[in-house]
Amino acid sequence: MLQQIPLPLKPLEDFNFNSFIADENLLLVDSLKANTEPFIFLWGEKGSGKTKLLQASCQFQTEQGKTAAYLPLQELQRFSPEILHGMENIDLVCIDDIELVLGQTNWEEGLFNLFNQLRQAKGRLVVSAPISPQHSSAKLNDLKSRLASGLSLKLVPLTDESTLKAIQLHAKQQGLDLNTDCAKYLLTHFPRDLPSLLRLLDTLGQANLVEQRKISIPFIKRVIRDTPIT
Repeated sequence: MLQQIPLPLKPLEDFNFNSFIADENLLLVDSLKANTEPFIFLWGEKGSGKTKLLQASCQFQTEQGKTAAYLPLQELQRFSPEILHGMENIDLVCIDDIELVLGQTNWEEGLFNLFNQLRQAKGRLVVSAPISPQHSSAKLNDLKSRLASGLSLKLVPLTDESTLKAIQLHAKQQGLDLNTDCAKYLLTHFPRDLPSLLRLLDTLGQANLVEQRKISIPFIKRVIRDTPIT
């Protein structure tokens, strides 16, 4: 039985709200922290930070002395929805990429049951998807109604200024000195979505550990030329 997650896919310090550049999404972050909404539907385009916010919500909850479960359906969809059994005993359940199982009868019934069980137990549920609840692909009308019944929060894409802050913060957490010129170079010469930029920073960080050289634009060009970015 799954009990308390997030799974340690990354260092836990990456999961907290302090590492998320809120800016245009400050009210959204405040709503996730408030613990007053029994159900939140978090939606926004790919790479906008939904996963990070769900994980941060779980971390924040455990810091308050409560239980939390983070369920990444990208990894868990291959299992039976029986993995949801017992989740009603957890204070906060965060389900990432819920759209991946919508349209599957057994999963929709499992999610509907979990929704009702958590409500009865006065637990909280936060789910994420790339589209609004009104446009979900749920076939079970009762589930579709439930998904549209909570607080719908749309993640606003980061501005260029906010993206620069985010990649410089990530670099600092890795012990990298990424000056503004280098950060702007990354933003203007590589894919602008934040997950891609952070993966690129991870590659630069690994190269920096080996070579112990200052991060510069020539260094970035050489490392990217010689290292495939996945």
